Amino acid sequence: MTISSAAGLRPLPVPPHYMRAAEQQQVREMTGATGRPAGDHRSSDQITEQSPVLKNFLDNRDHYEVSDDLKRHVGDWSAANQDPDSRADATYNLDKVLRFIDNVDDLKLSASHSRNGVLDGFSNHGYAIHPDSEASLLKAFSLRGYEALRGA
Repeated sequence: MTISSAAGLRPLPVPPHYMRAAEQQQVREMTGATGRPAGDHRSSDQITEQSPVLKNFLDNRDHYEVSDDLKRHVGDWSAANQDPDSRADATYNLDKVLRFIDNVDDLKLSASHSRNGVLDGFSNHGYAIHPDSEASLLKAFSLRGYEALRGA
């Protein structure tokens, strides 16, 4: 029995950029993008607004070095993709990857702070990526796809 159930309180909500262990394991086992689950009819903009880590990533221009390669693995989340369903699926896929990376333990990525809603490790306006950081793991993902997330 948890303290919250003993007191008759509901558990605290999970912040939107946190990822539970079961979902982390699911991402580690993925071999490709899946798109939104059945019944999820959110638009690309709605998904972005509900995810602090995704919103921060897209609002920041430091990621230009990895963006094109990311699209090969998650799909095109940008306005260039005129198909709203395809764009929403790509945005969902990107959000899942970014949340996963933001939740990797600080001990594995010592140049980053986990679960802070920001992908740490980009510097010099995107011209540099710190080794052993969330940005370096994202770079590896952009080059190798979901395989790069297996050991994280």
